[in-house]
Amino acid sequence: MTRPPDVAVIGGGPAGAAVAWRLAVAGAAVTLVHDGRERWRPVGQELAAPARPILEEMGVLDAVTAVSTPVHEARSAWPGPEVVCRPAILSPFGPPLAVDRLRLDALLRDAALKAGARLVQEAVVGRIVIDATGATRAASRTRLPWTRIDRLRCTLWKTAAPTPQPWSLVEAAPDGWWYTAPDAADGQLTVMRVGDHLATDTAPPPHTAHRIGRPLPASSEYRVATIGHANPPWSDALIAIGDAAMAVDPLSSSGLYNALSLAAPAADAALGLLDGDTAPARHYAQTVQTMVDEHLKNRHHYLTLPGHTTPFWTTRHKQTEVTF
Repeated sequence: MTRPPDVAVIGGGPAGAAVAWRLAVAGAAVTLVHDGRERWRPVGQELAAPARPILEEMGVLDAVTAVSTPVHEARSAWPGPEVVCRPAILSPFGPPLAVDRLRLDALLRDAALKAGARLVQEAVVGRIVIDATGATRAASRTRLPWTRIDRLRCTLWKTAAPTPQPWSLVEAAPDGWWYTAPDAADGQLTVMRVGDHLATDTAPPPHTAHRIGRPLPASSEYRVATIGHANPPWSDALIAIGDAAMAVDPLSSSGLYNALSLAAPAADAALGLLDGDTAPARHYAQTVQTMVDEHLKNRHHYLTLPGHTTPFWTTRHKQTEVTF
């Protein structure tokens, strides 16, 4: 009979793969559970530049860069109609990357396997379970308290880029905001509208419309972005990581970076619990809370800048005042 692993990581995305890699490097017997099914394809995701040292430590930076598109400039029409440009050359880490999540996730899982993790498709039981199932929180939904901050509806389109456009654009509108960026998978533009309701016949705001240069495609995809956090993100034999620990506003473009950066303290928490020491888990909880507080502070700042008095914005002004 196979001995149960020290740690079972449920979810083979960036958070799960990164924490499995760290546990394997530390010598723990870790099993990464990934059923191989893509229930929805992540689109329009950007990996913040400070994640590059983490990818380098995992030995996958060159491989990830090779299948990603650098985003050399961040542009924003926020709060007013003028476009503000922030070149990536100002970052000591280089440009952020528009990533193909299928390729990124596979590279991170391969790194975990090379470090000694075991990959399975079926459910397993470990002495410690790490929930890396994203905002669904499949392993922790009923076991860890959750504070919900907001729930946003996202409508996404893919459209041909008129010319190569290695920059992102975020633009405020009365009923929400719009984001466009290059797509690493096929060279097209990802267009995302975020609001309280799914977009049906909503026209893009002026700078977004100018960038697209044509009517939006008839076909679109839909996502729900839940913003919230586990409080605390652990219990006696369970740790949440990634979006299962803290799910951020897509405006921040920090979800992937958070998933990777929390892997180290989450792994330390798991190793501590294996030894009966809760101090690393309590430190992990404080780390998550600090990141949540900083995120909500920044979110409040940016959501109050546009000065719109429409329901989308006024609701969130009150919301952030109550939450933070």
